[in-house]
Amino acid sequence: MLAAIGALAALALVLLAMLAERADDWRTRGEPRRLPRDLPVAATPPLPIGNPARFFGPDDYPVEALRQNWEGRSRVALLVDKEGQPTACEVVESSGHSILDRTTCRLAVQHARFTPARDRQGRAMIGMYRTFNVRWQMPTDKGRRVGAAPSFGM
Repeated sequence: MLAAIGALAALALVLLAMLAERADDWRTRGEPRRLPRDLPVAATPPLPIGNPARFFGPDDYPVEALRQNWEGRSRVALLVDKEGQPTACEVVESSGHSILDRTTCRLAVQHARFTPARDRQGRAMIGMYRTFNVRWQMPTDKGRRVGAAPSFGM
């Protein structure tokens, strides 16, 4: 009886450790970081599905950047899994404002979808999408600020 309780307790600890590790993955998901450089070469790279510009709207402009009138272009690379979901993001060229770069990564990882990279046999594989650019710009109407919206460019 004691052995069974001990085994259950050990199993519970293992499961808790696995959940804690997974929670940390989800907590840091979308935060800029360095992506792996040793991925196998894909026969076809991941390709975005639809228009990625729709993932970035006026409500996404960070409040601090609005207050400071910060603009800039963030260029990021995305690591895309076998299902076409971005799992990580690296800032390749900074906008000059870390909050704009972090927001670009967070929104791209949360919302962008891709057809996955494929190997020579046509099997889905992990791949890198290297040219994801977002221009954070506050539009004006005759000198008056009327809102803010990022624009997307390849």
